[in-house]
Amino acid sequence: MKKYADHKYLKIALYAIFVIVISIFVMRVSSSTDNIFPAISSYFSSIFAVFDPIIVGLGIAYLMNPTMGFFEKQIAKIKEPQNRRQYRSNRMKSILLVYVCVFGAIFLFIKFIAPQILGNVTEILANSPMYIEMIAIWIADLEIYVREVAPIIPADAIATAFEAINLNAIVDFGINSLSTIFSTLIAGTMNVTSIILNLFISLSIAVYVLSQKETFVNGFKRLTYAILETDRAEKTIALVEESHEMMISFFVGKALDSLIIGILAFFGLWALQNPYALLLALIIGVLNMIPYFGPIIAAFPAVAITLFEGFIPAILVLIFILVLQQFDGLYLGPKIIGDSLGITPFWIIASVTIGGGIAGVAGMFLACPVVSVILIVLNRWIDKRLDDRQILLPKLEASEIGAHLPDVSKIK
Repeated sequence: MKKYADHKYLKIALYAIFVIVISIFVMRVSSSTDNIFPAISSYFSSIFAVFDPIIVGLGIAYLMNPTMGFFEKQIAKIKEPQNRRQYRSNRMKSILLVYVCVFGAIFLFIKFIAPQILGNVTEILANSPMYIEMIAIWIADLEIYVREVAPIIPADAIATAFEAINLNAIVDFGINSLSTIFSTLIAGTMNVTSIILNLFISLSIAVYVLSQKETFVNGFKRLTYAILETDRAEKTIALVEESHEMMISFFVGKALDSLIIGILAFFGLWALQNPYALLLALIIGVLNMIPYFGPIIAAFPAVAITLFEGFIPAILVLIFILVLQQFDGLYLGPKIIGDSLGITPFWIIASVTIGGGIAGVAGMFLACPVVSVILIVLNRWIDKRLDDRQILLPKLEASEIGAHLPDVSKIK
């Protein structure tokens, strides 16, 4: 018994020493030069950069897999494979068709859409001095209007408030942002050889992953069964399969939904005779990929750019975007995507907010599927713990609130 107690106290002492050593290390690091954290971050970034082509290749393969499966089924309808050679041949034909579609879409975008968008951006930049002058006039007119409407407010307070609107700072911010964008584009252009090489490696990896996807799935299952107990391995594999179906349904559905919204936005803005219809439609379509916040974010540049064409055109664009958002939220989105994620609006808004704060636009887009998977795992863990403790407390869905009251829709 004394021997066991000594062993127990020894473990406690070792844990205490470990905590003290780590605490001293953290204090020394935090009190040292400020360059240590950027240096560590740069070191790990350089290591992870080596894996970029592989990660991008796996991502390309994952996103191309549904389209490849569609082509594979269509080819099999024409001629059912009779042996392994024909099966592999159909697989390679499907991959080839996917790449033809992707590169065809890129070619059409560069050939027909990109020049018009570039023309719109060039026109906006060329007119920027005029836009700045118009903003200054609007601010001056607004100050006069406030003085006339609210004479009770001291004139000095109004003047101080409008002086706080530093137009030069806003202009400098815009110029600096454009300079950063152009510097990034120039740096990317000068590093074009590395980009092309990494893209070629990624596309090659995607081809091999797609052509042999069953081997990767089999390898994952073998590894899972080797590491975990049989029961846990089966649950893990089932969770991964469910998450995969959910994410593919969300990504494909959201992409199709955003494409349709972008096309409708173009025709609507074109009908309103908006000179920047294509540019604004592209912004609306791309940002629509972000749940909830995307359409709201897209409305700001669309209305702001159109405002320089006149107040009435800007109001018409705002009304059109609001109608388009309602159509997407009430009909098109539920029709295409449905409840693929299975999470409430609260979790969607929270996940998009947190994801945007962590990883920007990419984080806002990826946050919802990731949070959905986390909630699935958490709810199953909670259910298991409650079952073990023999507590009957089922999860309450939002649609079940007020279930004790009669359903008005069923009362005749």
